[in-house]
Amino acid sequence: MSIFLRARFDVAEQQRPEFEKLALALSERAAEEPGTRTYRWFSAGVGSYLVLEEYADTAAALVHNERGADLLARVGECAEMVHGELYGTLGPELSEWARSFPQITTFPDFPDRSTEG
Repeated sequence: MSIFLRARFDVAEQQRPEFEKLALALSERAAEEPGTRTYRWFSAGVGSYLVLEEYADTAAALVHNERGADLLARVGECAEMVHGELYGTLGPELSEWARSFPQITTFPDFPDRSTEG
């Protein structure tokens, strides 16, 4: 089952060039990941960015986080994630990752199909 992430970032004017460079680099890496179905950035104007991500499953989302760890750390240095939503059956590792960001709300599948045979 797919995992979806929607996250919004605020970026100070002096940090925008670095942030945009990092967002493009993350997009290039995501394009090489077989489990990444969608990875798109949007801008609502100066300093306001949104990323939409879709992964084939929890494992694919974790692979993306591992492969992009260096770039994601640098994003955290030049931008503030102000809101995030994570959708799907996450599994323990991805749930733990989400809990480390208080601005992320998780939305499990409804009804929960993870226990269906």
